Amino acid sequence: MNKISSTLTVISMSLLLCVTACTDNNASTPTPASQKRINQTRSFNAPNQNVLLQAVLATLQDQGYNIVRANSNNAEITAQRDGDILISVIVYPTGKQQFSVRANAQHFVGNNGFFSNNQTGYEVIMDPVFYQKEFFDPLSKSLFLQKENLSN
Repeated sequence: MNKISSTLTVISMSLLLCVTACTDNNASTPTPASQKRINQTRSFNAPNQNVLLQAVLATLQDQGYNIVRANSNNAEITAQRDGDILISVIVYPTGKQQFSVRANAQHFVGNNGFFSNNQTGYEVIMDPVFYQKEFFDPLSKSLFLQKENLSN
């Protein structure tokens, strides 16, 4: 009886180890929400928040956006391009002369069977290349020009 009990204990422990080893506890894999935040956020150095907000405004206008709303108190800017892309940008401090900029872009989706009940609406742009090439690269250039006093 003692031998059977110890054999069952060994089998149970082996199964427990196998199940534990087979589970994926990889906490470094980003969730969809955290991956979206990573794609949409970059860090920048600037003398102050207003300088960075001015660079964001200039960048959006240079990229063909019309400014819909700008709120310097909340460090938030909303703009639209060609009636089909809407972008909201917020700027928040992360340290002395260091700021994070988060851009959330959406594109207009007409009723092509995507929405039920003939609805239309906006869908979040998830492509990290869009954010980098269409916003963050031009913003970096704008900040550089501003720093070097090369802009008009």
